[in-house]
Amino acid sequence: MRTVSDKSAATDTSLQLFTVKEAVVGVALDRSDEPLLKYLQFLKGPIPIEGLSFLHVIPNTRARLPLTVAPGVEVGKGEEEKAALTLSKKVQEIMPARAATDVEYIVEDGAPLEKLLSLANDKKADLLVIGKKADSLSHGILAKNLIRQAKANVLIVPENAAIAMKTILVPVDFSENSVRALKAALSIKAQAGDKIKVYAINIYQRPNLMAYKLNMSPERFERNIQENHEKGFEKFMEEELPEYMDRVEPILIWNDMPDVAHHIMDKAKEVGANLVVMGCKGHSRLELMLLGSTTETFLNINTRIPALVVK
Repeated sequence: MRTVSDKSAATDTSLQLFTVKEAVVGVALDRSDEPLLKYLQFLKGPIPIEGLSFLHVIPNTRARLPLTVAPGVEVGKGEEEKAALTLSKKVQEIMPARAATDVEYIVEDGAPLEKLLSLANDKKADLLVIGKKADSLSHGILAKNLIRQAKANVLIVPENAAIAMKTILVPVDFSENSVRALKAALSIKAQAGDKIKVYAINIYQRPNLMAYKLNMSPERFERNIQENHEKGFEKFMEEELPEYMDRVEPILIWNDMPDVAHHIMDKAKEVGANLVVMGCKGHSRLELMLLGSTTETFLNINTRIPALVVK
């Protein structure tokens, strides 16, 4: 984590509309689909989505076991056609107005992650959307690997997600990643309604009191640390988003343990967050592989709150 650095006066603090030119939605054809599609139907109100493709991938043994000696079981055309019909019916039931437009339904066999990334590249998608079953570790692995390898923003909708947009929580570490996340959250707030609350949470570690010769009580020392951190957050907002300081409520808490993700989860539940927006590393191959442990852990433990990871 870096501290707040001095910025030039030329820093662009303006917000752009949060729009989606091309979205690719991974549909599993299981119980996670209904909450995923319902949330997408709700989300397309405040967030314009131009192009929309739905992909279902039928895994086969050749895709899952590339080194096997025995031939893999191929997926027949009949199975693909049946899946395509089921997919289109699901979308038409929950998103009838959108289904009547130029929505594309695609069914392929192979490795789900590979096929999803390939379609996203072909479509030049700027948003990938997947669901997550509450009791399935495999969906957590898919989300983690998808975020690591995708160049686009990724939205993960847990099975138990509420269909609402009242509170957005943004983890902040004063990096460029968290600036992007804050800008996305504020844009969504502007588009979805000014009554939406945006919280920025920063979790920091207190210095070791034993390393200091204190001329004050430990309690006073801790208050000074808290006050300095509050000033640091204020400076961060003044430099990055000065026009929006009154629209972001900071949550600054100290943590003596490295388990930051659980603190974020607890605070998200406490404030009633309906969406968590997290910044992720950039577009280079190395940066895409370096998914932060906090983001990774949060995705694994989150079973209720939609999470938008912005690149």
